[in-house]
Amino acid sequence: MYRSTLRKCFDLLEPKDQRKLGIMAIVQLLLSLLDLIGVALVGILATLAINGIESKASPGKVATVLELMRIDEFSLQKQAGILGVSAVLLLIGRTILSVVFVRRTLFFLSRRGASISSALFSKVISQSLQRIQKHSIQEYLYSITGGVEIITLRILAQFVTLISDGSLLLVMAAGLLIVDPVLALTSFIALGLVSYSLYRMMHSRARKLGLLNSKTDIKSRESITEALTTYREISVKNRQSHYVREVSDARMEIANILAENNFMPYMSKYVIESTVVVAALLISATQFLMTDAIHAVGTLSVFLAAGTRIAPAILRLQQGAIQIQSGLGTATTTLEMIEELDTSPFAQTELSPFSTTHIGFVPDVDISKLSLTYQGQNVPALSGIDLTIKPGSITAIVGPSGAGKTSLIDVILGVTTPDEGAIGISHLSPRKAIEKWPGAIAYVPQDISIANRTIGENVALGFDFEKIGEDLIWRALETAQLADFVRELPKGLNTHVGDRGAKLSGGQRQRLGIARALITCPQLLVLDEATSALDGKSELDVSDAIQALKGTVTVVMIAHRLSTVRNADQVVYLEKGSIPAKGTFEEVRSAVPDFDSQAKLMGL
Repeated sequence: MYRSTLRKCFDLLEPKDQRKLGIMAIVQLLLSLLDLIGVALVGILATLAINGIESKASPGKVATVLELMRIDEFSLQKQAGILGVSAVLLLIGRTILSVVFVRRTLFFLSRRGASISSALFSKVISQSLQRIQKHSIQEYLYSITGGVEIITLRILAQFVTLISDGSLLLVMAAGLLIVDPVLALTSFIALGLVSYSLYRMMHSRARKLGLLNSKTDIKSRESITEALTTYREISVKNRQSHYVREVSDARMEIANILAENNFMPYMSKYVIESTVVVAALLISATQFLMTDAIHAVGTLSVFLAAGTRIAPAILRLQQGAIQIQSGLGTATTTLEMIEELDTSPFAQTELSPFSTTHIGFVPDVDISKLSLTYQGQNVPALSGIDLTIKPGSITAIVGPSGAGKTSLIDVILGVTTPDEGAIGISHLSPRKAIEKWPGAIAYVPQDISIANRTIGENVALGFDFEKIGEDLIWRALETAQLADFVRELPKGLNTHVGDRGAKLSGGQRQRLGIARALITCPQLLVLDEATSALDGKSELDVSDAIQALKGTVTVVMIAHRLSTVRNADQVVYLEKGSIPAKGTFEEVRSAVPDFDSQAKLMGL
């Protein structure tokens, strides 16, 4: 499980990027040789100092090194100075070079993480509506941002560090074995056992904590979002305390998880530091009892010098392994989403130009034997739909709640793919028609999503506000009956509307959505209860403006207010996913008793 999950993380990188990481790891291995030479020079310096104090000649190995360095004829003071400076330069130089390579590695992986996030978002945004709705918005936010960062900067970066520190330990072990095999084996066995014991104690816990942290974090974000977006409802019910408690409990659980995660490295640090101190005392006692002072001091010096490198490396190795375990748990949601979308196409990267002409587009809709069943549902949302919508006509889709009206609209817009049947717009599939004539089809939902931007930027959403020109924006606002309101604002089109349009009324948000749809001068306009939040006069004005489009723009609308569809060229009555009647208002009224009853209740 551990290896397969780690393999999935590495598979996110392209082969050339994997090779770059391999090269970086090899460079770190070569840098470890500098540590080994530096530690050896420290041992030689200690031996030389003891020999100097006792006025003895340097032993064979030390003399050989001095001869190789061509300082054997120098005075003791110069030899010691050269050895000390060389050792310091090697050890510090290795540290500086390691810092440089670690920084380059982190920048490299961080940028690759940005690319992975972009690719994941591209795949998500290219999915059908059904697939997008499989996950919550907070799951997408977490996976595309924080989840990818954990994979690249916590898991992959830590793994590269593990290779570097593991290489250092191997090199140091080889060097110590040459100097003193017993010392090397004793030291590494003691430190290795302590480190492995700590790892075994913590690694499974770290993975569980990581998984729990990601799930709890997503849950707390969802609670915060839910509370803020339903503020009026929960305020009226006086349920603010419920969400406060829910968020508080989740954040407290996360706080405990983070505290435990952050405490683990400290525990390892103190245990390993204590082990090094105890080992140094035991080694010094043993060496002075069993060998002469020169050998004992040299060996102890080598151990202490090596210990300054080995102990931190073991600590980083142990902590890095725990961090990877924690990261693998935390990144599970992201890895599952990436795997789920593995074969999905990327969204189109080429920006479509802003256009208001749409030359060659024919605003007709032809639907034949169309059926749709949502995943996990037994009853079809749409069944055997046959429908033709002529260019320049107004078609109203009516029917009871749950009849399939929104599902039919989603199919027309190309955001939902039917299971059977065919749909054509201008003799192409909806998606192909949208790609060929961007802006020729426009949509106004019932619940308008307003961005935390200016009015002008909201009307031009998806396009560069500065490049469109204010004339088109004002024309769209005029049609949507919102121009007078905007003119009265001190900053006009540059007025910020707040998060989710908090500074606008429901009717103003809806009219802003209508203006947004009209900005590209569409020839096929789809409206889903687009006037439901308007007052009577505004609804009448907007309805008149829509009626004025008749003959030049094809309008398809979902409407519950029968007064708004009375003058439609075609009324389509949907019930339980099928069309029992279609025709003029009066024809459908005659064919469907329930529809006739509703018309009578409305005084029609």
